[in-house]
Amino acid sequence: MSTENIAVVRRVYDEVINQGKLDVADEVTTPTAEIHVPFDHPGSGAGGLKKIASSLREGFPDIAIEVEDIFDAGDKVVARWHTVRQTHNGVYRGLPPTGKKVEVSAIQIFRFENGRIAEFWLEMDQLGAIRQMGVVAPEHLRGPRLGLFVLGSVFRMAFLEAKYGLTSKRSRKRRPDEGGHVPEAAA
Repeated sequence: MSTENIAVVRRVYDEVINQGKLDVADEVTTPTAEIHVPFDHPGSGAGGLKKIASSLREGFPDIAIEVEDIFDAGDKVVARWHTVRQTHNGVYRGLPPTGKKVEVSAIQIFRFENGRIAEFWLEMDQLGAIRQMGVVAPEHLRGPRLGLFVLGSVFRMAFLEAKYGLTSKRSRKRRPDEGGHVPEAAA
């Protein structure tokens, strides 16, 4: 059965993420598949996998993942992968597009039940990714150069947020009074 499980994992990368065929997530996951990722929880089952893939494809429309190593261990499949193409040309997790090329590597473990993914864990180089996007300073910067980078980042992010309309505007709605009623003009 391990060969079949490896084929399912390859479908996640090749079809769901690389090709954006989100409906394939329904075929490869159990309805209650548990997802463990190092960022905001996307939900469970196929919906969670679809949310991850669509968010990646929105932020990095050209994303292409290549699996370097893949093997099975009982009811689990382990994959080590990296992106061979990933340009930050869209909003990703609230970060406006920087136009930067990013290379990310990760290790992922999938647990199977009856030929479908029942749970998976993702460990990836997030720090490396945000450094490549220019959000966090490169490790080698020190002193005044680090200060200039930080200052430049603040202005760059503000510019990009304004350019892509990502800044949140204050709500003009009035707050409810002590009795829980909202004034008519604000309702």
